[in-house]
Amino acid sequence: MGWALVKKYFLQRMTLLVTAFLSSCASLSREECLYGDWFALGVQDGRAGHVASQVVLHQDACKDYGVKVDKAHYLAGRKQGLQQYCQLNNALDTGLRGQRYQAVCPAQIDADFRYYNEAAYQVYESRSALKNLDSSLSDKENSLTDKKLSDKQRQNIRSQIRRLDNERRALRDDLYNAERQLDRLIEETRHR
Repeated sequence: MGWALVKKYFLQRMTLLVTAFLSSCASLSREECLYGDWFALGVQDGRAGHVASQVVLHQDACKDYGVKVDKAHYLAGRKQGLQQYCQLNNALDTGLRGQRYQAVCPAQIDADFRYYNEAAYQVYESRSALKNLDSSLSDKENSLTDKKLSDKQRQNIRSQIRRLDNERRALRDDLYNAERQLDRLIEETRHR
């Protein structure tokens, strides 16, 4: 993998982490705190696969409005929501949407859920990397139309395009293999 692709991949990962962190810190509104249905909020967070400590964020948000979260109702709702979240087909769906499993499912499904989610997440990652590489490749090809470029600059850009094209072939192979594995897992879930 070339340095530019590694750098782009790193920046993508950091952006995803910052986005995930900020979204997990999102406060409830005043109305949500005052009129909150803690059980329903727990169900919603459980369906989304949020960790139990999500209630602490809700408590912090509602503390500003003088509202105490009904933690017992929230956790009961979350438990119910997790029953819907902790399905193998959901492990595949969430992985394909770029969501990583947070170890929230019961022990009897945890390992399978993690495995399925990771396989789907690999497809998501490969597709994202290929899309970014295609964008870089397109940018390089478009830059060749600049009439102000010297022959040496054009030669350098063509060399970069060849390198990116080789990386693209490798990424397409990785994606093909990841999608084949995912297809096998999807077929496996149909027979369970």
